[in-house]
Amino acid sequence: MKKKLIFSAIVLAALTLGACSNTKTSQQNSESASNSVAAKKKTSAKLESKKKASSESKADSESKKKIAESSSRAASISVAEASSTSVAQANSASQKASSSSVAASSSVDQESSANENSSSISMDEHTLTGFLNKYGVSPVLYKTQHGMSEKEAFETTPDSMKSSGELQTQFLKYGIK
Repeated sequence: MKKKLIFSAIVLAALTLGACSNTKTSQQNSESASNSVAAKKKTSAKLESKKKASSESKADSESKKKIAESSSRAASISVAEASSTSVAQANSASQKASSSSVAASSSVDQESSANENSSSISMDEHTLTGFLNKYGVSPVLYKTQHGMSEKEAFETTPDSMKSSGELQTQFLKYGIK
């Protein structure tokens, strides 16, 4: 806004001075004023284009950073979902196998086996299977969902509590062995 006011004042002063002097001087003054105005316009246009370019590059780098973070989170979530799905499939397969063997035995054996199968699901938080059964996700994903960075979650979780996909991710992405 100030630039516009200054520019207007310069133009107004140039016009006023041009009207007061003779025609040769006024022509020279108007040419020099227009040249200086043109030079100022060029420099201000260059500055504005530089500012726009820098702000656009900052916006691009921030959006790329956000995309990279969201893709890494999505990858860890998909790894955890895949591991929990495979655990659930393994549990259902073992339950189907045990239920078919129970069907072949007597009715008294069926009741006792069914009671044992329902109570044999591990809910121990100190094993990967128990943690998955209790919380539905792996410990690494659980920690990232509750505010911890992915790298910190990998570092603070023992290898015995990680799925094979999480072990690969921690090595490939962060170099943690």
